[in-house]
Amino acid sequence: ILIFISIRSIYYGNVFRFIYDQVASSTVVLELWQNKDVSLIGPPMSLTIGNRQLFFGGVSYYIQMVFLLIGNWDPFWSTYIFMIFSSVMILPLYVGVKKLINRNAAITMTIVYSLLPFYIEGTTQLWNPYFQLSLLPGFILLMAYFEKKQSPQLALILGVYIGILFQLHYQFFIVMLGLAVYYFLVKKISWKLSLSGVAGIIIGFGNMVLFELRNDFYTIRTLAIFFHQSDKITTHPQADYYFMSILFFGLLVSLYYTRKYISFKMNIALFIILALFAIEYTIITGHAKNYPKDWYYENDKQVFQIIQDNYLNNDVQDFNVFQFYAATGDTQKYYMKLNNIDINYNDYYNNEYLYVVYRNNLDYMKDAAYEVNTFTPHELINTWNINNEYNLYLLKRDIPNLL
Repeated sequence: ILIFISIRSIYYGNVFRFIYDQVASSTVVLELWQNKDVSLIGPPMSLTIGNRQLFFGGVSYYIQMVFLLIGNWDPFWSTYIFMIFSSVMILPLYVGVKKLINRNAAITMTIVYSLLPFYIEGTTQLWNPYFQLSLLPGFILLMAYFEKKQSPQLALILGVYIGILFQLHYQFFIVMLGLAVYYFLVKKISWKLSLSGVAGIIIGFGNMVLFELRNDFYTIRTLAIFFHQSDKITTHPQADYYFMSILFFGLLVSLYYTRKYISFKMNIALFIILALFAIEYTIITGHAKNYPKDWYYENDKQVFQIIQDNYLNNDVQDFNVFQFYAATGDTQKYYMKLNNIDINYNDYYNNEYLYVVYRNNLDYMKDAAYEVNTFTPHELINTWNINNEYNLYLLKRDIPNLL
């Protein structure tokens, strides 16, 4: 646990990020909290056809809300607290794998979970697929207890846990197929235990079931559209986190079948190799991986302080924000909503002012994004230097005098 925390803490600034999906989901969570609202569904998947999307389960928003609340809505510290929580999950991981396989296999799993760069990234980002990773050790421990005492109560709890993990990210469906083969064909559990497990899954996935019932089976109908119009599906390239849980359980299965050959010396060698990879990831490549080049979390905070000061003291209140890496300035809008700065967040055609975060070459009007290139004619009101590469520009729309 100490190594887990240390390797992520010493260079935490290199691996932390608060952009893109992390901002989008955090903003929804903030709005749910401020409006005292409830959401049955969670973040959208990357698959789309026209305006139809598929959604993960809403439980991810409430897990994220816990960490944001503890961190006082500061994403930097909220994510750090999530990392601490992930480190503590080494305990159920070690105990669970030790009970299911043996001690050496448990040590192997904890080394991989602690030091593999793939999992360093997954335990330093506040986002739904990574919540699934952090909860897997608890599931392993439950499996170990169920292996020892196959009771309907444990089967129900195991099912609920499966339902929660599944709605966090649907990659878990592959794991569920493996679990079905294991419990039904290998272990041949009784029908009574099977019914308890299925009931638990329905309970754990219950919010999504309720969403379907309340919205005319939206997800099922969307899946049918995807199936019949697969050539029209728009998606993002496959990302490594799609396989995070699959790899986790794949390693567990491999360790089970090779358990006789795992030795303490092999774990020492594995520890040294992965420690080198972990150091390389956190020190050398972490910054480049997790933020746009020459930009960082502290720069976003600096930009927000300027925007807030102008809003409170200089009467710049009818504005919107454009950033070079996110046209709609989502990171800034998270901080604005957190600090009760009220603007028309989605309107880029009628705002009097526009903040532009861009390279210090004044080429922002050549950007392809309409959020900035339609803001014309305009006057450049002020410029703030944020770092060696980027400035913050304040533009004012020129409104023709018709008199």
